[in-house]
Amino acid sequence: MFVPCDGGGPDFEGFTLLMPAVSVGNVGQLAVDLVISTLRMPKVGYFYTDCLVPMVGNNPYATTKENSVELSINAEVYSLPSKKLVVLQIRSPFIKVRASTDSSELTQQ
Repeated sequence: MFVPCDGGGPDFEGFTLLMPAVSVGNVGQLAVDLVISTLRMPKVGYFYTDCLVPMVGNNPYATTKENSVELSINAEVYSLPSKKLVVLQIRSPFIKVRASTDSSELTQQ
């Protein structure tokens, strides 16, 4: 389920979705990190699911002392309306017994 940061959900109709394939070496996640960082995409929400291994960490895109205290979780959504681009960054592996449920949750959003 998508949970917006600012209360109101943005409209992603007509946007291109970019998301990594969670794999060995985290190459997909690193490529998506590069896109988010290079385009300076703001976080617009997160994807809540119990199909991913829970995790929390520091803001990977921190540029100042103030935003370095923000937390990052396992599935966050970033958007750049000027380029009609939305990115779902997945930072943890799927829980195998729940993985099929996750794909159906994503398509319902």
